[in-house]
Amino acid sequence: MEEGCSTLVRSLEQKYLDDDDDIVQDILFTGFTGCSPCKMASQRALELLVLNNMNIGTIGDTDKFATLASHVSEADLGWNQISQWSDVACILKNLPHLRVLNIGHNPLNPVIDHELPVSTLHTIILNGTHLPFKTLQSFLSVLPKVNELHMSDNQFKEDDDCEEPISTTVRTIHLNRCGFQEWSSVMNVVKRFPNVCSVFVCENPLKDVTHCKQFDQLPFWNFLNLAKTSIDSWISLDNLSKMTSITDLRIPNIPLLDPLTNEERLHLIIGRIHHLRVLNGSKITNEQREQSERFFIRYYQEQKEKPVQYKTLIEKHGNLEKLVNIDLTPKKDAVVKLVCEEKDVNQEITISLEPTILEFMKFVEPKVGVKYTRMKLFLFRGDGRSEDFTSSSYNMPLHYFKIEDDDVFMIQVHVVKEKVSESSCN
Repeated sequence: MEEGCSTLVRSLEQKYLDDDDDIVQDILFTGFTGCSPCKMASQRALELLVLNNMNIGTIGDTDKFATLASHVSEADLGWNQISQWSDVACILKNLPHLRVLNIGHNPLNPVIDHELPVSTLHTIILNGTHLPFKTLQSFLSVLPKVNELHMSDNQFKEDDDCEEPISTTVRTIHLNRCGFQEWSSVMNVVKRFPNVCSVFVCENPLKDVTHCKQFDQLPFWNFLNLAKTSIDSWISLDNLSKMTSITDLRIPNIPLLDPLTNEERLHLIIGRIHHLRVLNGSKITNEQREQSERFFIRYYQEQKEKPVQYKTLIEKHGNLEKLVNIDLTPKKDAVVKLVCEEKDVNQEITISLEPTILEFMKFVEPKVGVKYTRMKLFLFRGDGRSEDFTSSSYNMPLHYFKIEDDDVFMIQVHVVKEKVSESSCN
């Protein structure tokens, strides 16, 4: 242990046992409903252990650790100084109920030099540990139930000699901020998890996506998050259209889409990638797809260079007439009524139609005195039609719903039923 480092046991005692007030705020207990914090602390029924960034270098008294933390199911030990695999082995051995472990940003030895016990972990966070593939493979071999792996903030070597799969149980992998510039570098990691379903590669300086044979060998991959990457060409989206198993795509905040309106972004992505079912968290209905495909055709009608999807969509919808004298630019604002009977609110306001439904809910929160997380939002139109906004529409812009002047937004308070304990503190 480095000089000046603390032990996990001492840090645990200082945070959770030395001060009763900290116990109430930082700790979750089990099996002691109706007991005082002091009694719960004495029983040491700790479920959530958060000791990140506390300069911990080793475990300390292992017997005391086993007693204090035997009920822990989630442990956050990130940003410490743990380097020895013997300490990792101690954690796995003495926490039989552990399901989530964060040991990210610890200077772990790149070679496992201690026998590790089998653990029932389902989520392991190894951000910023820079472990070689061989070490990852050895570590995950004792985690037969792990399905979510966090490896963000890591640097991966292209010439790593580990050719065998690292894990066949991992279904979700996070590779954010790993410095990937080429899609081949992403695939060099992802291909080692043959049953992967969801991949996050956010905040990488990635400029392109290419379809390759390694992708075709990953049949379960259906979710991809490319937020805040550096993609600046439609060619990448054309390549995504060839990756037909990807049905759920998140691709906000990329240079390619910056010059476009929200409406253009929505329609041009859906028009290019025919197999998408969810875009940026919102479901794509049949009506939405047809609307986007028709927009796509009209958008490229007068342009010299047309994408490959244009011909296919013409065969499907035919040559569409120009929308003569119709401004396709969405309305920028509308004068609507805001009504919340429970809070006695009935007022007329002018709103921008650029924000999303969720952003609108946050905007009206102070006006109606209802937390946006507790809102149930409805739209009543002048012709009698109505909309009931659900979470699947929260990322859609207001103008998508063709809101007109004098439409009425009705807000109701969503009541959350609280569980009532059968026993109470005496």
